[in-house]
Amino acid sequence: MAGNRRRNRKAKKLGSEDSSPWGSLFRKRDKREEVAAEATFFAPAEEEEEEEGRFSLLRELWQRFNFWSLAATLLFLAFTGLLISLVVRMWTPQDMSNIAGYADKGRARDISLALAQANGEEMVFTEEEINRYLRDTCRLRQTGPFSIIAHAQGVAIRIHDGYAELVIDRLLGANIHQTTSIHLSFTQTIEHGRPALAVEYRGGEPIFGNTPRGGSIGLVAVPAHHIQMLEPALATLAACYPDIIQAVEEHGYLPQFIGGRQGVEGSVRLVPHGGSQP
Repeated sequence: MAGNRRRNRKAKKLGSEDSSPWGSLFRKRDKREEVAAEATFFAPAEEEEEEEGRFSLLRELWQRFNFWSLAATLLFLAFTGLLISLVVRMWTPQDMSNIAGYADKGRARDISLALAQANGEEMVFTEEEINRYLRDTCRLRQTGPFSIIAHAQGVAIRIHDGYAELVIDRLLGANIHQTTSIHLSFTQTIEHGRPALAVEYRGGEPIFGNTPRGGSIGLVAVPAHHIQMLEPALATLAACYPDIIQAVEEHGYLPQFIGGRQGVEGSVRLVPHGGSQP
């Protein structure tokens, strides 16, 4: 009897687990387990939620996207970069080591005496001779508000074809160099029956296609009509050589600039009025 009761309880237990004769070995899963299994096999539920969140974020960003705001931001960044580049180039001095006679210790030719002895004859001076003469005779002095922190270091002439470049080197503080250059070209006119020189602050390749180049501040080119602000410095330099200015005016000399070539140094040719033209 006891054995029969145990067998009946076991049969009821098996029947309650599953009506299949195989029992719990192939137990039918409930609905929640099927959903979990499908999510695990094809795409985990958490990953689906993350992917849906990414799509929602992209959709929100696209809806908030404003083309004009982006264009304004890019334009502002480009302008800021250009401004920083200009400032850096303005305070980057040009290389003066290739100007003949500027930094050497050679003996200078007395240009004032040579003009006086020429008595109106054509004269030729090399770039090296001019810069040595400027080195020994020109004493620059910084004036204005910058005189507190800056002083003039030197001046030199770089000769190009058709024009000369006057370069002024200033020293700020202990060792910060800043250069300013003026491009000079000359033409000759007749006033009251006498030759007169007309100076123009231009020379070299134009800026932006058709704007005359008048010089530079550091490595930044300056238009000709803006370089006129440096006229006081040029007038001060000319006032240091009254004998040379007088000889040029008296004999009607016209400066003609010839740039250097391979093995040939740049020079200025002073042609008297009525003399041979190139």
